[in-house]
Amino acid sequence: MRVYIVLLFPLLLSAATLSSLIENAKATHTSLDAIEKRLSAVSDEYDVTRNFADPELLLSVSDIQLKDPTNRSIEPMQYSAVNLKQKIPYFGKRDAASKKVDAKKATISFSLAQAKVKLTESIKLTAYSIWQVEEQLKITNEYIELTRQNIELYTAYSSSDAKSHMGIMSAELSLSQLKIKHSKLQSLLMGLYKNVSYLSAMDVKSIELSMEVSQPRELSYYMDATDESSAYKVKEAIVKEAEADIKVKELAKNIDPFVQVGYFYRESFEDYMNVNVGFALPIYGTQDSKKEASRKVSLATKSEVLDFKNSLDSKVVEYYARLQDAYRVYNIIEKESLPQIRHMFDLTNTSIKSGSELFIYIELLGKKLKLDEQSIEAVSAFYKANASLDALIGVEK
Repeated sequence: MRVYIVLLFPLLLSAATLSSLIENAKATHTSLDAIEKRLSAVSDEYDVTRNFADPELLLSVSDIQLKDPTNRSIEPMQYSAVNLKQKIPYFGKRDAASKKVDAKKATISFSLAQAKVKLTESIKLTAYSIWQVEEQLKITNEYIELTRQNIELYTAYSSSDAKSHMGIMSAELSLSQLKIKHSKLQSLLMGLYKNVSYLSAMDVKSIELSMEVSQPRELSYYMDATDESSAYKVKEAIVKEAEADIKVKELAKNIDPFVQVGYFYRESFEDYMNVNVGFALPIYGTQDSKKEASRKVSLATKSEVLDFKNSLDSKVVEYYARLQDAYRVYNIIEKESLPQIRHMFDLTNTSIKSGSELFIYIELLGKKLKLDEQSIEAVSAFYKANASLDALIGVEK
């Protein structure tokens, strides 16, 4: 089994680890900060649900005589009053509203966890792509140098006939293609580093990675863990939020009484107080309609949870198949294909040094380059599939 250890770019001392990129992203990324602020806002909503409605203060002056508006002693009906009105919520309404806010807070909390999971996945996928491109650049550079050396060697040993000239031209064409590929890989690598810098919220110049292909876990490990996925918990929290809203709407049809206390001042007569008790009459069915709407929303969210669970399980199976495929391809290349072509490559290289045909060497060189690239792609695909599986079951690291 081959172990790849790569330092992307020559800045060895400043190479960042994958875990440091992930931790910095979770601590400072602006997308997470926005969700955290929403979470803080919901906490303030909870305090509101524990309060009564604001009391109402009413000031009034009654029976103003237009012929003598300043005279407040003409008759007993003349008074100046101050009234205080307080609405009293029906038993259980505040608790129901608080539970709804708690459910909403849980939804946002799980959304924050899921955002961290997706951010972690994106960083991993980009880092593995960087590793893949850097490894491809490394072997491309090696093959450019090998091709250049063998062109020089073959030119020195071969005759000037047409066949020899064609061999040299073919090798030079292969060299040009390798240079074009090298240029494209460099451009791709630049964009990947820009992306990982954004995702990790830091300026990344190099990444230190250890890429070892090992036996995958069993499929049952991932299937059993889907219930703990933060994405799944978000869906469950939405259901609980909808159920809490039904309870709020159910209690809304219960009347909220109000109490009004007033003090009435009269200049020439005795003062007095007045106490009123009242309530709204829920006679138009508005509360029932709102409750029915909430009930239907709740049923919809439950259906969505079932559908999401099926989709989640399906994705786990899909990415596990990719993981297994990458593992098998890697082992075929490393244990079967590359050892054979390396031996053929050595034999042909010996022939080149003795002045033999260059065509076979160039053909084998292309095959070996392709196999090396397929091995790198298999390792990258293995780790990318593993990162996606971790994301599906809610792994944040």
